[in-house]
Amino acid sequence: MLVKTSKYLVAVIIILITGCSENKVEKIDNIRIDEKLANELVSLSVKCVDQKYPYKIGYRYSDESWLKPHYELTPSFYGCWDWHSAVHGHWAMVKILKDFPEIADRDVILSKLDKNLSKENLKKEYQFFKQDFAKGFERTYGWAWLMKLYSELISWDYDRAQVWANNMRPLVDLLSERTILFLDKLSTPLRPGTHANTAFSFSLMIEYSIAANDKLLFNKIKEYSIKNFLVDVNCPVQYEPSGTDFLSPCLAEAALMSQILEEREFNDWLYKFLPSFDERIFGNIINPPLVLDPKDPGIGHLIGLMFHRAWTLKDIAIKLENKSDKNLFLKIAKNHSEQGYNIMFESGYGGEHWLATFAIYNFSK
Repeated sequence: MLVKTSKYLVAVIIILITGCSENKVEKIDNIRIDEKLANELVSLSVKCVDQKYPYKIGYRYSDESWLKPHYELTPSFYGCWDWHSAVHGHWAMVKILKDFPEIADRDVILSKLDKNLSKENLKKEYQFFKQDFAKGFERTYGWAWLMKLYSELISWDYDRAQVWANNMRPLVDLLSERTILFLDKLSTPLRPGTHANTAFSFSLMIEYSIAANDKLLFNKIKEYSIKNFLVDVNCPVQYEPSGTDFLSPCLAEAALMSQILEEREFNDWLYKFLPSFDERIFGNIINPPLVLDPKDPGIGHLIGLMFHRAWTLKDIAIKLENKSDKNLFLKIAKNHSEQGYNIMFESGYGGEHWLATFAIYNFSK
């Protein structure tokens, strides 16, 4: 049976101002998901996971034998514009169905999961990734979302979820092994505000590795992060965002380190990495980005950036010892959450095919 959780995570936005002294935290409840909002958001993923076109192919063919439609090569994750968006579209459906078992799209979601996460289809996905030309395909952003989807399934007390997880397991294991091998050869992290960002992928992979008890991957990520990120200082927040960013490079790294370091060590590191939260220096993070053309798939990335900033700021705030800074981060997160939600439905299919995932991930924190 589907296990029913509390019907409402939170239904309204409430701001309770109780002062900003060092010893008293201002209580700020960010937007959280109720069943109505959950249905509104997940409907975007439901719509796109089996929509074949438009589609962006991200791999190189080795010969003519592979000149086949993408939905034959990767029959589990073929919708939503590209492979990784299809993967996290499935994560969004699983996450919402876990939290709201009686949601209106329940039967539709279950049907799509049964079809796309079947043993036969996932075997073809595995065979595709085993090819030499696909060894770097979706590295590491898509790999991280696949692991996140898998971790959501194995932590779900629902019998069919365990079947789907077992079907995914060979591909997850393959990509976990490839991540470890990749990090042995990656001399420096990748730090853009788009898919290649190393810190972002690591954060999702850590969540997976804890849920799946993948100690080899967890230890490799921790080792690599301490070696390459612990020495970082003065992250150039003034340079953010680039015009098509959907991730904040500085906040992605800070959120990752909040997962890896103990509280005291993290605070010591953070105030060297982000030495000032003054408006003159931190203003590009405090203020949501300006989105002049939401329907442009690249410029529309900035909507997703609002959600990414919001959830990373919340993650960082959990570990902050300074109450005023904690309050500041939560206020910025709330503003970004609201503005992202207010504009996301203006983005057309170029945004809607992926923004539901970022909104759900953010509003679930």
